Amino acid sequence: MRAGERLNRYLSLAAGVSRRTADELIRGGRVTIRGTAVTDPGTFLQPDDEVRLDGNTLVAVPEEKIYIMAYKPDNVVSTMKDKEGRDTVASLVGGLASRVFPVGRLDYHTTGLILLTNDGELAYKLTHPRFGVEKTYVAKLMGAPPPAALKILRKGMPIDGVMTNPAEVSFLEKREGKSWIAIRIAEGRYHQVRKMFDAIGYRVMKLRRSAIGPLELSGVEPGEWRYLTGKEVRELKAYVGEKEREPRAAPQREPHAGKPKFVPRAKRQQPPVPQKSSGEQKGPRQPKPEWKKPPRGPALPSPHRPGARPGPGRPQGPPARKADSPARKAGKPR
Repeated sequence: MRAGERLNRYLSLAAGVSRRTADELIRGGRVTIRGTAVTDPGTFLQPDDEVRLDGNTLVAVPEEKIYIMAYKPDNVVSTMKDKEGRDTVASLVGGLASRVFPVGRLDYHTTGLILLTNDGELAYKLTHPRFGVEKTYVAKLMGAPPPAALKILRKGMPIDGVMTNPAEVSFLEKREGKSWIAIRIAEGRYHQVRKMFDAIGYRVMKLRRSAIGPLELSGVEPGEWRYLTGKEVRELKAYVGEKEREPRAAPQREPHAGKPKFVPRAKRQQPPVPQKSSGEQKGPRQPKPEWKKPPRGPALPSPHRPGARPGPGRPQGPPARKADSPARKAGKPR
């Protein structure tokens, strides 16, 4: 065994079981290392460790690397299991499904080349963005984009706020109002190819992946699979090695993408003021209510109460004396 190898991986190879089954055996206390039961599947092993399962010594056989090319049909998910019960790529390879896993994914309605392998190191390098592995797609479009639109795809364009890398674009064919375009990109963002064509005004009717790096889809029909040849495996590994040594630049983000741009108050666009039409006429002015009308005639002084403070508009002198009645003027006794 190799130093630093995990117990669950070693048990999977030595006992010929899946990684999940190996985890269950270890957690069940059926595996010992140097006579001591171990329940952690992630335990690291040393070269001189003795591993036993139910008291039987295990010797791991070197795992044979498997490389499979499959032609994924439409309406198939690129996983080994699906909770919704849809068809998966595992159904394409039959009994080998327990030993391999898909490298990357294809959209549900995207067809074409998909790799399945048990080589984790190669799968990591083929899928990690920092290696920039190129993938070629053939898109069937409604209509034919002009050269100016294809030039936009070649230079790069903002998708979801991030600039795409320059793409290799080739016009393949035009027939009956439809066109076929080959596009080669070194990215794998969600629905990227479809979004790129949508951005230039052309909807993708069908999309097929025809190549991963130097590996081209050949020798299989939709739903079929085959082993890679030794030459194909060597070329694929050599290509990944070259990509690993190439310097990679970070993707350029569109200016001010993801955050609002500051605009001074003086330059902010104000909402438009609704303009009145020239033919609009005002109605008659409504009369003021009685309580708003000013009093008519001279203002009468208000009676002064003893001890009250004069308010605004009130006379500040002694209270006015009431006029004598006619009877009082005639000398009528009180």
